[in-house]
Amino acid sequence: MTPSRLPAWDCHTHVFDDPGRRPTVPGAGYVPPVRTFEDLARTGAPHGIDRFVLVQPSVYGHDNGLLLEALRHAAGRARGVLVVPDDATEAQLAAWREQGARGMRFNAVSGGGNGMKGYRAIAPRLRAAGWHAQFFVAPESLKDLLDIVAHDGPDMVVDHLGGAADGPAFEAARDTLFRLLDSGRVWVKASGFYRYGYPQADWPEHFGELLRELTRRYPDRIVWASDWPHTWFFEPAHGQPMAYGELLKLVRDAVGDTACERILRENPRPLYD
Repeated sequence: MTPSRLPAWDCHTHVFDDPGRRPTVPGAGYVPPVRTFEDLARTGAPHGIDRFVLVQPSVYGHDNGLLLEALRHAAGRARGVLVVPDDATEAQLAAWREQGARGMRFNAVSGGGNGMKGYRAIAPRLRAAGWHAQFFVAPESLKDLLDIVAHDGPDMVVDHLGGAADGPAFEAARDTLFRLLDSGRVWVKASGFYRYGYPQADWPEHFGELLRELTRRYPDRIVWASDWPHTWFFEPAHGQPMAYGELLKLVRDAVGDTACERILRENPRPLYD
């Protein structure tokens, strides 16, 4: 299949059910509205996105039932990043892979997140089952991943630019992200721009240089993600999220059409296809 015919991926999204039907874990931090895979597919389709990675949100803990149900409904158009118990067996991981799972998320930021304590125990099983490990950590904790990547474990994905936004305040995180990517075993998601405190109008300026540098250094290690349906903005005080198409345009404008097409179509394949 030629690159132009490969599907385009949105590599970080979530689905949610009515809290009355699917309760959230204590300390989750927000009550989600209903957002289905069909809603997601309708959102991405006008922008040429036809494949999606569903990431287990912290509000559901180890209950991956809704995500697995969405994978069934997606009929091959989606993959999953689950949160599973540390004692999950290789056979269980293999069975979930058959259903579309490709990774496990370690969330050390969100309320209700599973943290990183169980990574060492489950890492060999993740690798054996063909899963990757996805990490959501604060910028100051990004350095903790350097020791992890030095060991013989699964491939790794770093959420939301790893906290490595531009400017002097993020210099250490940015340098650490580059060291992780130098390993050849790490991908980074171009997503979560709202997490850095800049007004949306300033995002192209603040993130453009970083995206171009990542593309220059690591052209095959960047994937794009919308973070739909933007849980940060479930809190009305945070305002309104940038439109889906504008999030994609921000990356395309920063790196150009050729690099953007590679990010959308080629780079996700080792992780999800």
